[in-house]
Amino acid sequence: MKNNALYRITVIVYMFIKFVLQLYWFNKRNPAWDSFTQEKWEALVASQAREYREKALHLEGLMIKVGQFLSTRADIMPEAFLKELADLIDQVPPVEPAVSKGILEHEWGQPIENRLDEISDRPVASASIGEVYRGKLPNGQEVAIKIQRAKVDQIIKSDFKALRIVLWITRHFTKMGKEINTKALYQEVVKIIGDELDYHKEMKNAQNFQRRFSESSHYYIPQFYEEYCTRRVLVMEWMEGRKVTDLSFIREHNIDRKKTAERIFQFFMDQLLDQGRFHADPHQGNILLQEDGMIVILDFGMVGYITREDSASIRRMVQGFVLDDYQLVIDELQTLGFLLPHADKSKLESTLRNYVNMYLSSDISQLDQEIVEEIFDDLQHIVRDQPIQLPAEFAFLGRAASIGLGVLTIVDPEIDFIELGRPVVMEWLNEADEKKGSIQAQVLKDSVKPMLSLPRNLNEFLEEPSYERREASRRQFRQFHHQRYLWAYLGSGAAAVVTLPFLYLALWFEAQLLLYVTAPAAGTAAAAGLLTLYRHRRWVLQFREEND
Repeated sequence: MKNNALYRITVIVYMFIKFVLQLYWFNKRNPAWDSFTQEKWEALVASQAREYREKALHLEGLMIKVGQFLSTRADIMPEAFLKELADLIDQVPPVEPAVSKGILEHEWGQPIENRLDEISDRPVASASIGEVYRGKLPNGQEVAIKIQRAKVDQIIKSDFKALRIVLWITRHFTKMGKEINTKALYQEVVKIIGDELDYHKEMKNAQNFQRRFSESSHYYIPQFYEEYCTRRVLVMEWMEGRKVTDLSFIREHNIDRKKTAERIFQFFMDQLLDQGRFHADPHQGNILLQEDGMIVILDFGMVGYITREDSASIRRMVQGFVLDDYQLVIDELQTLGFLLPHADKSKLESTLRNYVNMYLSSDISQLDQEIVEEIFDDLQHIVRDQPIQLPAEFAFLGRAASIGLGVLTIVDPEIDFIELGRPVVMEWLNEADEKKGSIQAQVLKDSVKPMLSLPRNLNEFLEEPSYERREASRRQFRQFHHQRYLWAYLGSGAAAVVTLPFLYLALWFEAQLLLYVTAPAAGTAAAAGLLTLYRHRRWVLQFREEND
């Protein structure tokens, strides 16, 4: 049944509606909030997260991917929910080997033995979208063969329909739907997760990363054999190695944990601060470590993209933190879409400044894992308390950063992020120095800018009262027009309600006199309603054109 589209959509949508109603009734029954209410709230949310987890492991498909995604969304999800889903892993029971090998033969259009000398009896890895077999090409090259699960494309498409219904309900009936762009979020999920269904795109993504890191001696990305690859099959170089978080393997081969962490950090920074594609799923299973310390990056199915403009804004935001210019930080947060329209920028600027100063006032060398976690806990509180949202296009960027942080702190619990980040920031600042003049000149320019804009700001300040009066007058006039049309609808509707029953009686009893009175009245009411509708629609269209 779990492969049936109607069953999947019904289970997912029913579960979500149930969650929404539970939260609604909880808030209705608990208008006063105290510590006891908070405990009950956290218990309810944790119960919902457990139910979601059970359903995700049962249905598989998109449910697991969305669960992993939600587990990183501290800006929209309660903390109790995040904790319950934190370790939701993408491990599902394997498909029968005969089914997967049948897909392989169908994609190649010929028996397996015509193209492979060997293939493992069972998959060596199994996830919600694909499975990996180990094989050998006729030339002796060992390869990993990634085969898409049977009917997974139909399952994911059904789940997308369910997700669309869920987000529609969220948008129209929940408070959270007013705070996040659910349409953009849906499009981002469909694009990034949907791309995982096309293995051609995964191969192209991997080849893009190969070009970007081709000159590095620290990272290796496996080669792909294009002549064997199809939309549902990937054949790539087999890589030996262990998960980068396998500490016993690291100790056994005397691998430097600090250097390994630094290299992984650099890999993340090269992606997050430069425009282009970034690995959106860098969990420990996708980063292998070889005996000589080489870092192997796998699985480029889930890849996000950062634009040139967004990359520039992120860099300017970093500059704001480095130069203690928190107004610049807030401005760039607004440019990137992180601030809601009603955000109090002055209060947020002061909050950020206080938090950063509080942590930087301590000895940086003592910035251990516990303090790093405390910083991130405080950042989550800021996100919840302040009018901040995570734009849909940054959802997977945030997910990648969160996963990367977890991997790094396992590899090196004593990692100093500020110390590691300083050379990266200084390198960027030096680039800016070469392109635009010295940093001091840039800071001076930024300082003089407010004085240059003083006459314009003063003029706007003097004109502001009259401008506000004109705006208030316009709003009042528009409201009057709108109310006038509403009263016209109400009048024509009331006339129709009164006259239609009498018109029906006149026709039923063939009463000519009553018919002569009620028919014109009903016709006039209907005509008035249609005319009002036409004029109201024309007025709305004209208003929109004037404000575009």
